[in-house]
Amino acid sequence: MSEIKIPKINSRQKGLQIQFYTTVSAKYSETGKRHQITGASEEEVQKKFRKEVKRAIAGQMDFEKHKDDTVEQVVEMFLEFAKGDIKKQTHSRYYRAYVNYVRGSSFGAIPARKVKKYHCDDFIRTLTNGTIAYSYVYQIKCVVSQAFDYACDREIMGWNFMRKAKVNEDKCKEPEDRELGVWEDDEIKTLQVGSMECWNGCRKYRNSPALFILCGTGLRLGELLALKWGRVNLTQRTIKIERTQTEYTDYGTNSKIYEESTPKNRTSRRTVVINNFTYKWLLEQKRRTEQAGIESEYVIPANSGRMVKESSITETFKAFCNYVGVEYKPSHTCRRSYVTNCLDKGMKLALVSKNVGHMNKRLRLIATNACGLLY
Repeated sequence: MSEIKIPKINSRQKGLQIQFYTTVSAKYSETGKRHQITGASEEEVQKKFRKEVKRAIAGQMDFEKHKDDTVEQVVEMFLEFAKGDIKKQTHSRYYRAYVNYVRGSSFGAIPARKVKKYHCDDFIRTLTNGTIAYSYVYQIKCVVSQAFDYACDREIMGWNFMRKAKVNEDKCKEPEDRELGVWEDDEIKTLQVGSMECWNGCRKYRNSPALFILCGTGLRLGELLALKWGRVNLTQRTIKIERTQTEYTDYGTNSKIYEESTPKNRTSRRTVVINNFTYKWLLEQKRRTEQAGIESEYVIPANSGRMVKESSITETFKAFCNYVGVEYKPSHTCRRSYVTNCLDKGMKLALVSKNVGHMNKRLRLIATNACGLLY
């Protein structure tokens, strides 16, 4: 795939919308005929192109070479095929599940053609031993099942028995009880005073306004860290959320990668209104960046001007809260605080769900206490 270059992507007017397109040659077409691939964006066209080329190449596979492939080899082949079709962070999670639980296992050593339902049941049973959470066991099962579907499509396997395997949730690790609160009124007031004193007095915690911007917008931390000033309109008081920070492991180099990516889901692409509280702290963040002599397109920049890593800003929040004397709470607490405050002010649940980019309009509220933030 790395040797196959995607042809130039052009655009044209299609009704009221712009349509992007490119051409797939007959050699790499599933139908064997040259044809166009279209999409609403260049990224969508690229994704469709890669997917079709992969399928075309897979269709030309020498099945005789793969008739004795093991479960491990089938899963690894599927993960290689899936590159580019799923988000990098998702692929990283799939690969980690494969490395930790399939590669080198007795189940992974079974010839794929000989896998029966009891093999799958036994494999799932080894995972439900009280040490792995149900959600992760289910993810492992899904990765293997997708790999078996891939193998069945290519006649490497005759049937996907993993589809029939059941995960006994009662035998999985109990989910951890997390402290799911919100920021209280007095805590926010103390943090605001502390933030101004720390910066004006001794130039400490330059990026602490990020905590208040999160509380005032309901953004996910990754969305804020990938936010650039070009998507912030201080005149019309709106923020366009189109990107987020992605963290994943590149298993080729065994290194952590931080980069911009598309948001979590389709509804995450949204426009957020800047209220007075957020407006104040956006200006304060801008002032501090300029005073520090940092030139950056990012709203919350690192000292280098590049995008701040999520782990770095988390450490900043922890140190800042400790310095001010307020108990630290995870960044997602800001999101719950925003939701709680909106509902307390009488905002409709569907609108709150839309504002935070939630897929489900019946937003599940973990925060139950009103925080009454000063907006």
